Amino acid sequence: MPRVSVCLPTYNRAHYLPGAIESVLNQTFRDFELLICDNASTDETPEVVKGLRDARVRYVRHPQNIGMTGNWLHAVKASTGQYCGILSDDDRWDPTFLERQIVPLDEDQSVDVAFCDHWLMDAEGQVLREATDECTRRFRGSLRPGLYKPFLELALCAEALLPTAALFRRQRLIDAGALNIQTDLLSAYSLFGQLALAGGGAFYVPERLAYYRSHSQSTTETASVEVWRMHQWACARLSQQAPQGEIVAWIRENWVQATVHEGFLLLRRDDRWGAMRAFGRGLRLAPFGARPWIGLVVSSLGIYHWSRSLHARSRSFLHRLAKGWP
Repeated sequence: MPRVSVCLPTYNRAHYLPGAIESVLNQTFRDFELLICDNASTDETPEVVKGLRDARVRYVRHPQNIGMTGNWLHAVKASTGQYCGILSDDDRWDPTFLERQIVPLDEDQSVDVAFCDHWLMDAEGQVLREATDECTRRFRGSLRPGLYKPFLELALCAEALLPTAALFRRQRLIDAGALNIQTDLLSAYSLFGQLALAGGGAFYVPERLAYYRSHSQSTTETASVEVWRMHQWACARLSQQAPQGEIVAWIRENWVQATVHEGFLLLRRDDRWGAMRAFGRGLRLAPFGARPWIGLVVSSLGIYHWSRSLHARSRSFLHRLAKGWP
């Protein structure tokens, strides 16, 4: 039985998949299995995997698409390692990713997840240094290396963790119910929130050991309204489970913002009544919140062009929600 299972869920990314696979097979830590779960791809993905000649690789192809989180969950449950990593099919790992991340998990049984900093890269795989530095400053700039326990604030307020830059204690991930198919386009926020609520710790390794790719074919470009709706569902669930206080207030603020972003995106789709319903949900959560009131007025008057600047500002956050980019 391997010590680490690398779960690589994929769907129609045959052009990016070889890079992700290569980054796993080139790891300096060698005791792992690589489980590639194909979510009924219609491109050349089977041919890409067929050419692999490594006994550590397992390939599972679903006969029909079971959703993004369903595919993640299947991969984790089908894996056999003590620890598991979930690598997106368009991302990559540094060769020392597993070697560096496994140490805190081995040394402390209370650590449920080890996570690191990461690079940002464009569609062609070119590293975006300025954007990476800004991302680090914004989300992990004040973090000290080491253990955070509990880490609910780190997960839900700072949003410092990224699935593709983390190594999990596999059974804890399953027992915590951290992968829920109802958050199909929003795995990261719900995943780390539920894992943190289980009571374990998170260990920060302050090195850039992963590469996150931002490109036009990401989930957020095609399903942004759905992402915000699932974010609302996740916030509702987490607010019921989290201890009362500042954390719940923060979750509710995120919940309100998600309704506002959904509303403005629906306006861009010319769905005026859907937008008004979204803003109405925001007002029920925050009756004195300025942004839901502004959205309701804009949608009532039909001033759709006001939504464009807000939509543009929301797109980077959409990437973080859908794929977990902090």
